[in-house]
Amino acid sequence: MNIPVTNNGNTHLAVGSFLIPPGETRHFDENEVPHHLRPAAVEVKKVEAPADPLAELLKGNVASVVAALDGMLLIDIERLGDLEQQGQARKGVLSAIAEILLVRAGSGAS
Repeated sequence: MNIPVTNNGNTHLAVGSFLIPPGETRHFDENEVPHHLRPAAVEVKKVEAPADPLAELLKGNVASVVAALDGMLLIDIERLGDLEQQGQARKGVLSAIAEILLVRAGSGAS
């Protein structure tokens, strides 16, 4: 792996048996560069994924979940049903989802 070493000083910088003039950059193999001249490790910040709105909805009670079903897209209702089955599997939520899926399937709505 090549490591760039830049001389930001006013005099030549020695790296191994090489001299780097002021203001210039040279690339060296990793094993040739002293630790104090290596670039600092970049800290990688963990970015948290935004909360899944459907999973957040399922944290509510049965009445709040059922009330939210009316304005949802068919694909979201199907996913909500999958999430509920994997989680609490509440009969009230699952039966409301099944009913809406049957009604929409009969009417051809999405």
